[in-house]
Amino acid sequence: MTIEEAIELLPNKDIIVNIDGVFFPLDTSWKKISINVSGGADSAMLSYLLLTTIVEKKLDIEIFIISNIRMWKSRPWQKFDGLGIFNFLKERFPSLKITRHENFIAPDIEYGNIGPIIKDENGNMKSGDQISARSYVEYFSYINNIDAHFAGISKNPNDSTITQRMPDRDVEFTGVNDLYLIMYQYNNTTFCHPFRFITKDWIIKKYKDLDLLNLLNLTRSCEGDNISYPDIFNGLDYKNYQKGMNVPECGRCFWCQERSWAKKINEIQ
Repeated sequence: MTIEEAIELLPNKDIIVNIDGVFFPLDTSWKKISINVSGGADSAMLSYLLLTTIVEKKLDIEIFIISNIRMWKSRPWQKFDGLGIFNFLKERFPSLKITRHENFIAPDIEYGNIGPIIKDENGNMKSGDQISARSYVEYFSYINNIDAHFAGISKNPNDSTITQRMPDRDVEFTGVNDLYLIMYQYNNTTFCHPFRFITKDWIIKKYKDLDLLNLLNLTRSCEGDNISYPDIFNGLDYKNYQKGMNVPECGRCFWCQERSWAKKINEIQ
């Protein structure tokens, strides 16, 4: 069974929009949606496709962009990566009401520092940043009456040479019961992950097809810093970083490898 065939079995299938084989939940009755925007390529493209569809359908939906301030001491530039995407979206979609909201995550509880050592409410082991990010979205959704929340979580690359993999992103669609990975309900909010079963090469291809390489160049995937790769970052941290400064990419972390793989497939330099 394909995802499309499974969606046909849903009682609320009419809220699903097919964008080139990727399925976006979008109920025309929704009035408020939030989107996780990290500054990376996945969340930027998800936002662009979603907002484009809202404009095309002439829907009256308010957009809340949520960005997590992470690793502020070792990667202070991450805040400005997300801010750059927000500014691009505001300029590209002037007819929409779009606001930005920040959540702070302490570096001490990041995955890279402590690993998945905390049990969430579903009994799954997570790191502190995963718990904090999810909990903030749930809180934000509740107090703001958010109808749907979107995140650009994609599947691991189909390339065995990329040895560093995200264990919770190795997923395969097996049937209608897996649709919860794309859309599920929590309290009164629908949580949506349209990219859950696609890999980054599809996402990067959209930048090329839509002539949005300028937007792609605003995004950053690298999770390296002076702590993990001091030979590359040469002491760069919150004490000497200035907004707009050129920041190197490590080329070694999973996120760099994944981005390089996807760009190579799409023949993008």
